[in-house]
Amino acid sequence: MFNNKILKVMPYILGVLILILVAVMIITKFGDSKPGQETEMKTDKVVSDLVGEDEAQKDTVNDPSEGTAASPVQDDDGAGLGLIPDKGTPETDPDGTDKPMGDTASTEGSEPETVTEPAPTATPTPVPEELVFEDKDDYIETKNDVNLRVGPSTDTDIVTNLKTGKRLKRTGYNEKWTRIIYEEKECYIYTPLVTGVFEEPTEDGNATGGKSSGTATLSTGVGTSNGHIVCIDPGHQTNGNNDKEPLGPGSSEMKAKVSSGTSGNTTGHPEYKLNLTVSLKLRDELIARGYTVVMTREINDVNLSNAERAKIAADAGAQAFIRIHANSSTDTSVNGVETICMTSDNKYNADLYTSSRKLSDAVLNNVVSNTGAKKRYVWETDTMTGINWAEGPVTILEMGYMSNKDEEEKLLDDDYQNKIVIGIANGIDEFFK
Repeated sequence: MFNNKILKVMPYILGVLILILVAVMIITKFGDSKPGQETEMKTDKVVSDLVGEDEAQKDTVNDPSEGTAASPVQDDDGAGLGLIPDKGTPETDPDGTDKPMGDTASTEGSEPETVTEPAPTATPTPVPEELVFEDKDDYIETKNDVNLRVGPSTDTDIVTNLKTGKRLKRTGYNEKWTRIIYEEKECYIYTPLVTGVFEEPTEDGNATGGKSSGTATLSTGVGTSNGHIVCIDPGHQTNGNNDKEPLGPGSSEMKAKVSSGTSGNTTGHPEYKLNLTVSLKLRDELIARGYTVVMTREINDVNLSNAERAKIAADAGAQAFIRIHANSSTDTSVNGVETICMTSDNKYNADLYTSSRKLSDAVLNNVVSNTGAKKRYVWETDTMTGINWAEGPVTILEMGYMSNKDEEEKLLDDDYQNKIVIGIANGIDEFFK
C-alpha cells in the first residue's frame, strides 16, 4: 500500500523537480548575462566620457577665443606686458554684453626692403566754377608731409608729397585751396596746410621750419570754427627710445618712453608710417569740419615720449586726444578694431574715465560702421603711459591687425584708410554732440 501511495505522488514530485530545475537554469542564464551587460555598458560610458573630454581639450586649444594660450607682447607705449592672453578677463559693455579684454601687441618695427605702390589712376577734375581764386604774387611755406595736387580737390592726382616743408611761389588764394608753382608746374595745396606767407624765396627752397621736429603743429579749421580742439597723436616713431619715464604723474613705476611699433607680417610696412599716413588724413578731414587740430608729430623722425605727447595735447587745451595705432598678434587669424582707455579706478586721472569711455565707444562704433571691420571691444587698462598722463578725454584707436594678411592689405589701401578716417571723424562729431 505504501508503494502505491508513492507511485501516486511520484508524478507530482517529478513535476516540482522539473520546475525547480527550469527555474535554476533561467536564473543561472540571466544572472550570468546581466553582469556582463552592465560591465559592457559601463565600459562604453567611460570611453565616451574620455572621448568627450579629449575633444573638449582640443576645442579649447584650437579656439583662440577660449582657454589661456598666451604670447609675449608689448603695449603701445613700447614696454613689455609679458605673457597675457589674447582675450583676458571679460568686462561688461554699457549694453550689458560681456566683452573680453585683449592685448595690444606692438613689437619693434623694421623698414621694408622695397614697397612698390601702384601708379595712381589719373582723375583730374576741373576747377569748380564757384571756387574763385584771388590773384597772388608771393611765397608760402608748407607743413611737413603734405600733398600737392593737379587740381583743387582731393579727388585729383597727387603731383608729389613734400616730406619736409617747402617755400613755394603762390599765384592764387582761396580759403580752401591755394594755387602754387612747384618745379615749373601749376598745382594746388590745401590752404590749411600753409604755415606762412613771405615776400622772398629761400635759397634752398626749403621752409624755414622744414627741419623742425614736427611737434605741436596747430591747424585752424576751414570756415567757421566749431569751437573744439582735437589733438592727434600718430603712434610710435622711426626709432624707439628705451630710456625710462614714470608710468603716470608721481609714479615710481618706470616704462620705456616709446617704441617704433610693429610692422606688417606680409609687406614689412612699419606701423609708425601707417599711423602717420592715417593721422594726416584725419587732420585734413577734421580741419574741413571746422575743428582746430594739433598734431604731436607730422614726420616720422622725431623723439617724443608718450608722456610728452600727452603734454602736447594738454598744453593745446585739447578736448579730445586721439592716439592712432595698429595692432599685432602671434595668432595671425586675429583681426578687428578696438579702442583703449583707462579704468574707472585709474589712480592718475580716474575723473576722465566717463568722458574717455564715451570717446572710445563713439570712435570704435563709427569706425566699425564705416569700414565693416570686426568689432572687438574697448579695452580698459591703466598700463598705458600716454593715457595716464592725459589731462583730457583720451582714446587709443587700434585700427586693425598688421599680423593678419587680409587686414594688413586693407590697412595699406588708400580707400580703406579714408573709410577709417571718416569713421573716426564721425565718432568725434558724435562725442561732442
